[in-house]
Amino acid sequence: MAWQMNAASGSVKAAAALAVGLAGAGHRAVIVTAAPPMLGPRLEGVAVEQIDLPVSLPCPPDTLREAISVGAWGLQRQLRSLIDRHNADTVLCTDALWGLGRLHMSLPDGVCRVLAVDRLPDDRDAIALTQADVVLAPTAAVLDAAHQRGWDTSTWRVVPHALLHEPPEPNPVRVLSRLQAGDIRILSAVGDTSNGIVALLGAARHQGTTVSSCAIRVAAATHYLQSGPAGIVLAETCRRQVDLAAHMSWSGGLPWHAVPAWLSRAAIVITPSTSDSLGMVALEAMAVGVPVIGYGSGNLPYLIGPAKRERALLAEPKHGPRALLNLARALLAASRDYCEAAQAAYEQSRLFTKDRVTQRFLAAMPPRGTLPHDDRTQTHVHAH
Repeated sequence: MAWQMNAASGSVKAAAALAVGLAGAGHRAVIVTAAPPMLGPRLEGVAVEQIDLPVSLPCPPDTLREAISVGAWGLQRQLRSLIDRHNADTVLCTDALWGLGRLHMSLPDGVCRVLAVDRLPDDRDAIALTQADVVLAPTAAVLDAAHQRGWDTSTWRVVPHALLHEPPEPNPVRVLSRLQAGDIRILSAVGDTSNGIVALLGAARHQGTTVSSCAIRVAAATHYLQSGPAGIVLAETCRRQVDLAAHMSWSGGLPWHAVPAWLSRAAIVITPSTSDSLGMVALEAMAVGVPVIGYGSGNLPYLIGPAKRERALLAEPKHGPRALLNLARALLAASRDYCEAAQAAYEQSRLFTKDRVTQRFLAAMPPRGTLPHDDRTQTHVHAH
């Protein structure tokens, strides 16, 4: 619904990665969005279609819900037209909780309705789940939360988010160089409603250079002026914290393509969210062989890997941001452990390549013939 190149959202980048992966596997992929187009590079092999919505994006969730309700008939007509034009057999709603996934509409015979659910919806949005043929969760953490609510998850599948950018494996010399001369980096994400980054920067400012005399560099996931009101507030709050400490610096806003290189120059990346973060920043840091430290809640433990590694890299949320800084200090002081963590991070990131995730996505789709009559070629429409 609000997909946009360079938008400050892990789910937006993940949707792009899956679309590119499907196109690379020989399928036709179309992204459908109501957000205004942005200048920048195109996604190879992926078509982007605009639909009309009587509201300016980004906007508050309640505003979007109302716009979808009021414009339901027109949205259904537009989506049906796109399905027919592209001869689609799958509609994946990646903004399912209050986007096109909540539309009560009949799809043509043989068209599979799929919802990507990054976190459990509230009662206003749960209607989308009842209309889906398949529900996708990025990690088992979402399924566990659904089980705790007593929900039927028989049609749910775990399909992780994919990496849009896949850098080459870092060499050992570069890893040691980062340990000796790198800094701690934190990439602020607009979706971090827990304000974990604000608390972390406050703790780092007061703790000063006790973090192994390592400087801390902070950036925004995209230019905060392009991120809507939430992005502006978060970025300005972070920048004020950074300006108060000599050992912290602000890198400004980073477009999608610049994030991997920026992360690759870090010794450690800290992801301080205590909410249900998708962990895209963590995945991108791991892909360039940088150890990631964060809280042991939500999706992050499933991304980091084996339990032994989790204990060294993940802190209990109740212990707060100082625990994250202490973990960083301990890892930076142990060169052997650091090099092992860097190599393990890269190897773990290989589970999230576009090719692997695309194959898991295709395997999660119902076998042909189990839905109503389908004589269509495979086209995947991402309604974001």
